[in-house]
Amino acid sequence: MAIFSIHYDGSITTEHKVSVRVMARTYEHMQRAIDRAYLINKYGNVWKHARLKAEDYEFVNFTAEYPKEGGIILDAIQAGHQAASELIDRIGNAILSPFEQALNGEVEEATQIANEIAERRQYVAGMQNNTMPFSQMLAEPPANWADRYSNRSILKEIDQLTYPLASKRLEGSTVEIALQGQRTHPVFLFDAQQARNFHGLVSRRELGPALIVNARIRDLDRGNDFAFPKAKIENLDSGREVTLHLSGQADVEELHPHHMLQHVRIYACPFIEGGGFDLRGGDLYFVGVAT
Repeated sequence: MAIFSIHYDGSITTEHKVSVRVMARTYEHMQRAIDRAYLINKYGNVWKHARLKAEDYEFVNFTAEYPKEGGIILDAIQAGHQAASELIDRIGNAILSPFEQALNGEVEEATQIANEIAERRQYVAGMQNNTMPFSQMLAEPPANWADRYSNRSILKEIDQLTYPLASKRLEGSTVEIALQGQRTHPVFLFDAQQARNFHGLVSRRELGPALIVNARIRDLDRGNDFAFPKAKIENLDSGREVTLHLSGQADVEELHPHHMLQHVRIYACPFIEGGGFDLRGGDLYFVGVAT
């Protein structure tokens, strides 16, 4: 039998009850984490925008139990398929390392993308056509990118449960996540500081190496006062449409003359999230047009 149990305590509860918003968020994001775990087990990893097929749902459906008091405890079980225990174990294994890092305060400083992009532009100015092609990176990917990206797809759902505790409005609140699959996992206890540390690890963004990407620009968005410009491109090396992030209007002007072309070579970096990247469908960050 596979079980997950979420125990809220403190000001997030009122008379041993939680709001509909908290309850709905709990079940929604735990279900999404289970879905991600299923896709990882089925395919070996998970890719951006991956979705379940109709025949997959019976393996990931958990039944919500009645809430318990003692703070407020929300349980769910799956007794129909032995594989469900493996999904819970997958979630527990994904949480363990960043949870321990967060507990020990091992949170890296936020990467300054502006500094990194300046370094990448300096690099390609010197390397030019000797810059590694995206196709080579696709054929010889870094060993840990796929696993870390897959784990992050689970962790970002757990982060949606825990990070709200960092709010001053919920000061003193805690959440415990207890998982029982083929084995019983340690209880993961989050308070405000632990939630902040965990969020910092899960949401950390950085740039990978500069690569030459063969692309076709599908859409070019100049952005506004609230959003940076970006483009939708077809990555001709991977055959997938991906988002290309731009630093500002100067990038838009550099790309614009190539907007209607069937092929443009650009320098771009993988936009790494939580230490992982989906090479086929992950976002890229624009460095420049390759001449």
